Amino acid sequence: MHSTTTTLPSSLLITGVSGHLARLAAEHLFAHTPPPAHLIGTTRTPERAQALAQAGMEVRHADLGQPDGLATAFQGAQRMLLVSTGSDHAGPVRVAHHRHAIEAAMAARVQRIVYTSLQQRPGGALDALVADHRATEQMLAACAIPERVVLRNAFYAEMLLTTLPLALARGVWHTLRRDAGVAYIPRAECAVAAAEALAQSDVQDPDTLDITGPEALSPLDVVDIVHQEFGVRIRVEEVSDEDYRMQLEATGMPAPMAGVMVYLERGMASGAMGTVAGGFEQLTRRAPQGVREFLREHRAVLQASTR
Repeated sequence: MHSTTTTLPSSLLITGVSGHLARLAAEHLFAHTPPPAHLIGTTRTPERAQALAQAGMEVRHADLGQPDGLATAFQGAQRMLLVSTGSDHAGPVRVAHHRHAIEAAMAARVQRIVYTSLQQRPGGALDALVADHRATEQMLAACAIPERVVLRNAFYAEMLLTTLPLALARGVWHTLRRDAGVAYIPRAECAVAAAEALAQSDVQDPDTLDITGPEALSPLDVVDIVHQEFGVRIRVEEVSDEDYRMQLEATGMPAPMAGVMVYLERGMASGAMGTVAGGFEQLTRRAPQGVREFLREHRAVLQASTR
């Protein structure tokens, strides 16, 4: 895929524009010269997308859980960014939402669909997490839309803004994976990649790209960066699954969510999210932001944890 965003198609559509990634993708498109002639955004809550409407987006109501009317909501779009729906709909509901969107896109004669998936390793420890995405990718492979692009995003660097404040306050990072790396990438960079995949003129069909950070970092690597940037030392301590769960619950985290976090940690410990790929560079012709720069940008959040 080659970067040719100066020749945008006349009509682009982004789903879920009241959400973080979709909004950031739209803002990236508006920042281009020239911007798309017609940028459409769909959402269940149009009132939460007023800033985009004021910037020139046509905001339409669409609920992927209600297939009637979706084709009308997508009407006129040449290309569509399908942002995967949230984990609160994980399982058959999310797969159904994505199926409704793909079927409506075909009915609306959309010519390209870009889907935000998740980095995955077949047979890996996070298979349950990626099952919905894998099912959606299979539906895309079988659909009649001429151009299909799948972006398999690595875990967001924003995860560190949940983990590090607690570690900074305690002086210790409890983990199941002292040495296993994760190819963290900021959400904003995933949005840039999605916008570029939507706008560029040349694609391979089907095209599947892993969108990752520039390096895979373990907790030991991250605390080294924290020490270098902020002068604070954090000890990394590997604990058992049960101890990790109990510590999370002791912070007030509900037991089901603590179970999910143990599952994610165990998956990361297996190396399932440690692959570094060049998909971002292929789309943008630059390197993605790394964890060091990301943490610098969020210095205030981290420094507040040490007071």
